[in-house]
Amino acid sequence: WAGLGVLATLGAMTNYTGKALIRCQTSGSLPPLAAELEATTAVSEAPLGGERRPLLSYEDIGEAAFGAGGRAFITFVLYTELIGTCALFFILEGDHLAILLHDAHSSRWFMTASAAVMIPTLWLADLSSLSYVGAVGALASVSLMGVVAYQLVAVGIFSGHIPPGIETTAALHLSTLPVSFGLLAFVFAGHAVFPAIYSSMDTPEDYEGMLDRTYGIVGVTCLIIGCAGYALWGEDVADEVTLNLPGGAASTLALALITINPLSKFALTMDPVARGLESALGVDISAKQGNGPLTARAMRTGLGLGALTVAATVPFFAVVMSLIGSFLTLTVSVIFPAACYLKMFEGEIGDGEKALNWAIMLLGGFGVVAGSYSALGEISATLGSA
Repeated sequence: WAGLGVLATLGAMTNYTGKALIRCQTSGSLPPLAAELEATTAVSEAPLGGERRPLLSYEDIGEAAFGAGGRAFITFVLYTELIGTCALFFILEGDHLAILLHDAHSSRWFMTASAAVMIPTLWLADLSSLSYVGAVGALASVSLMGVVAYQLVAVGIFSGHIPPGIETTAALHLSTLPVSFGLLAFVFAGHAVFPAIYSSMDTPEDYEGMLDRTYGIVGVTCLIIGCAGYALWGEDVADEVTLNLPGGAASTLALALITINPLSKFALTMDPVARGLESALGVDISAKQGNGPLTARAMRTGLGLGALTVAATVPFFAVVMSLIGSFLTLTVSVIFPAACYLKMFEGEIGDGEKALNWAIMLLGGFGVVAGSYSALGEISATLGSA
């Protein structure tokens, strides 16, 4: 139950850093690119400095705050996190399809079968065609909350009995508390796309209100699923609560809908990595002629297969999720935004806000070290006993 406190703490911190990140974006800028500077000089009688570029991405914010080194660091962390997240999608698909189809094949077999469907979505130059699938994915998340909540009401409240898992629950498990930071940080891992969302908004002044409402919905959803799952199944709750659902039409529907979630998000998650690689190599998937589109699709296929290899090598959902959340997500969503804010607003904010950002970075650093150490220990122990 102590995880509820961790959830609330991470929610408050990442909500603040999500707003701080956008303040950095709106206040900073970068020098013009070399090509833009040359073009400006060519059409002018005298060399001009050129217009500074607005910050459009998380990588731009990292460069504005810490130079080229900051950009390189956050690019590495972001891309590693996104590839790891895609690996988690394969693990989710493998686990849930195995249940839906009554273990007709192993989870790894279903991972591979899922890859045959999911990797081709990376070949799309325009991902808008996946918007309807994404809407179904959102419906799946809501339906899961409803199914789990219904189980709690049906088994506990309506029956007049205490939920069976309550007796095996505990207020605190110190041994797993560090891992919970990484697991729950993953819930609020949206900072990588916050700058792009802000830039695309018709009314960017509504960003902070939109963020608060989104965090409220996500927080309530996690609260209901987490409390209901732990109360119903206690220490026997699975890494993915859907694996505990009893058989029946409602749970079967929820499981089926959840398999759509990775399909809708896979291409969107891998797209920044693919486009970054294509930009570095001078390849354009949208080109009308030449070998660019074919080369781009080959590279994207390689990225998808790489994520599948990671998933098949370490197919332990909670542990992998915790490692990604501890080392990568806490860095992207907690530590780095606070560091950028301190760097870019050092002379403008008061001592209280400085102390707050330092406290956020220190708590995030604790989560990174403790959570990563625990997750790596669990991976080593699991692989050693396999």
